[in-house]
Amino acid sequence: MKLSIPFGIDLGTTHSAAAVYLPGASHPLSFSDEHNRHVMPSAIGLSPAGDLVAGWPAIEGQFGPVTPLTSFKRRMGQRALLRLHDREFTPTEASGHLLSALTGRFSEQLRDREEGAELRLNRALITIPAYFDLPQVEATREAGELAGLEVIGLLQEPTAAAMYYSWKHQLNDGNFLVYDLGGGTFDVSVIRCIAGEYQVLGIDGDNHLGGDDFDRRLADLLRARLNQAGYALGTTLESEDDHLRFELLARHARVLKERLTDQAVAHLQVSEIFSDRQGQRVDLDLEVSRNDFTTSISDLLQGTLAACQRALHQSQEQAAVGLADIDYVLMVGGSTYVPAVQEAIAAALCGPGISRATAPLSDEPEMCVALGAALHAATLGRVRIEGERADIALELEDLPAAPGDPLSGQMELSPEKDAHALELHAPGGEVLARAPLRRHAPGQWNFFLPGYPGGLSERPRAVAVDASGTPVASLTMWLPMRAAESLPAPAPTLSNPAVLSKAIFLEVVENGHPSRHMLVPRGAHLPTRATHRLLTADRSAAVVLRLFQERLPIHTLVLPLPEHTPVGTPLTLDLDVDEALRMSARGTIGPQDFWVRIDPPQAPAHLDWPTIEALLMRADQVGARLWGFEAERFADRVIPLVAGIEAAVHQDPVRLQALAHRLRGLLDDFAPRPTRVPGLTRVEATLNAIRRAVFRRGGTLQGLNQDDWRARLETLQAEVRRVWHEDDDRAWGQLADRIQAIYETVAQDDSRFLRTNPEAYARRVHEVLKLRAARLRQEIREFTRSPDPDERALQEPELLDIDAALAADIQAPLQSIGETANGAPMARHQEELEQLSLRLEQLDDRLQRVRTLGLLKRAEDA
Repeated sequence: MKLSIPFGIDLGTTHSAAAVYLPGASHPLSFSDEHNRHVMPSAIGLSPAGDLVAGWPAIEGQFGPVTPLTSFKRRMGQRALLRLHDREFTPTEASGHLLSALTGRFSEQLRDREEGAELRLNRALITIPAYFDLPQVEATREAGELAGLEVIGLLQEPTAAAMYYSWKHQLNDGNFLVYDLGGGTFDVSVIRCIAGEYQVLGIDGDNHLGGDDFDRRLADLLRARLNQAGYALGTTLESEDDHLRFELLARHARVLKERLTDQAVAHLQVSEIFSDRQGQRVDLDLEVSRNDFTTSISDLLQGTLAACQRALHQSQEQAAVGLADIDYVLMVGGSTYVPAVQEAIAAALCGPGISRATAPLSDEPEMCVALGAALHAATLGRVRIEGERADIALELEDLPAAPGDPLSGQMELSPEKDAHALELHAPGGEVLARAPLRRHAPGQWNFFLPGYPGGLSERPRAVAVDASGTPVASLTMWLPMRAAESLPAPAPTLSNPAVLSKAIFLEVVENGHPSRHMLVPRGAHLPTRATHRLLTADRSAAVVLRLFQERLPIHTLVLPLPEHTPVGTPLTLDLDVDEALRMSARGTIGPQDFWVRIDPPQAPAHLDWPTIEALLMRADQVGARLWGFEAERFADRVIPLVAGIEAAVHQDPVRLQALAHRLRGLLDDFAPRPTRVPGLTRVEATLNAIRRAVFRRGGTLQGLNQDDWRARLETLQAEVRRVWHEDDDRAWGQLADRIQAIYETVAQDDSRFLRTNPEAYARRVHEVLKLRAARLRQEIREFTRSPDPDERALQEPELLDIDAALAADIQAPLQSIGETANGAPMARHQEELEQLSLRLEQLDDRLQRVRTLGLLKRAEDA
């Protein structure tokens, strides 16, 4: 008898893992090899005989002449070829080989697990980072199929971790912040659990940030030390040999990093690891302190905290769940073992006055995603019992925990009759229970048995009978008794386990020009259906449906129409997106119905350095043309990106690509045309800010009442749409400046108005100061340290001092004021609040000066 058991896979960047919830078990069983290692390195390589190997055999020879392929998850969905000696693989193919090896070894582990039954692992739930886009999601699914698996679902990694922590620790309902820092990807999710139902409220992350980047920073430190010792390694990656040397240094750095987890100072001694640029053999004999390592990764770590704040901002907007409402902070991923990570998370996200979480929870951080995936796989894909006949199978939703418990499932029958029943027979033939079978789909039958008698010493048989009682199919049941003290099989509701990380748009025409119409917003819970009504705009005898994920084209559908179809003919469009981000579109236009599966898009093309350099120059030009609050918003977002690009040029080409694409998206938002600054979305955002200020205040503002303002804003909105689609760039610039001037004036008037109401003014100042302080802390944490160790040594003490002063001099007093003014007048703190505002400005100025520490001044400026 064969038992097909659904199982979970955590396809990781550095390591991968698997787990399965066996029928009748009290806990998921995780993969383990002959050395009791529960994870497999995400690597493929060549054996000494030249055979393709995966996992530990691949990295055992990692310092040999053929470097194994690693971290290919970071390139999932990209149009890339990875070279392994004389062979080439796509990231999807490399992942497929890895999954095949992991599944095969896990199957070997389970071979003799159950007496009289052959356990088969051919149906898998695979986890993905929460921020994977469509090409990356589809590449993961294809990798599973290449490994010969039926992919029953894709689950976001933070949600899988939250499921496991909740199940393992019997956590009550609450709000979770899941901090998932793996080898090459970082995700953070804010998840709410109510009565066993999980809802994703906010997500953020970086699929090019993780422990691999920590290794590279440490490798850069090693390279600098070796250069100081007289070796010729340079500071750039100008040749293939430079790349290979740095990659080998990164592998040794990983060993050093693991030692620094338990040691304050670690020593690394390796002889003749490679030759330098002048042919001299290089020996590694160095000591590195944990403080040195922490300093080298501090900007990356602060970047993860900034992503946490962005995810919390989403959850605050969507469900009023902020950091103060977080009940549990969950640590996920092997890189959370790094002491600096644990300390930073505890300080920033846990403790009195910050959140309800007293400390981060860390329980099997490398395995919790796979274990959570196994729990969810047990609810998605039932245990399938297969008999001798291939056309008959029984699927069990859950095996009884005790006699009398319900048993439900599904049976596939070859006969196509409408009336069948399922019977449980004792070994002697006695009917123990009988339930009708109801057709679910062709060949698919649902049944529910209310219970079965206790005391069964032998396994009964399941027999399907037709309406007359004639048996039409039977097979042996497999009902192991679960111990009374065992935990029941998991049955989480898990509605909305996935959310859409990037909005879906349809290109439409407005006033004769192409524009984008949002079909599904970012953050929408999946599965979802979006229904939209559109109209034909011309007599071209065709409709073109061009879909985008943000600005990435994903599908174009051309529908022919009868000639002379009238302009304005309505079209109804339904866009369906499932949990695994598979999409389809259906609709009606006139008498014609259509349906199409939307194939996943290709990844964006590789950006060469001249293109990236042009983006940097364009960023300078856009920044010079903006002013006021809009200039501040642009600078807040573009400065960290530009600094990150400059730091990644010689250290991490893969991260360089990710940052460059983000910069291009930001520029498209602020200046979609070189001659149109700011862009349409930014001007409309300013109009919305004016609306909020005007209607929040009420009454008369600038001599206009509420009705006058409503008419004025409607006129401005219409003018914005009209001028944007005209070819007069000068007129657009004048209109944008006028709207921004209105906003600046309204904001100032709003402030003056509040001053006439001391209590409202004090409370407004208090809220603004809290937001400014939070933003300054985020800027400190996102600050991109110099890649040069000596310059970074100048910056780090100043940044730490500013951060400490912010916490002690600003945030602590603000919290105290908020607590004492709860229900009492806050106006009595007005003088103190104004002093805090001045102090905050001083700290902000200090942060800006950190960027210029040590720089020279021109003589004419002295």
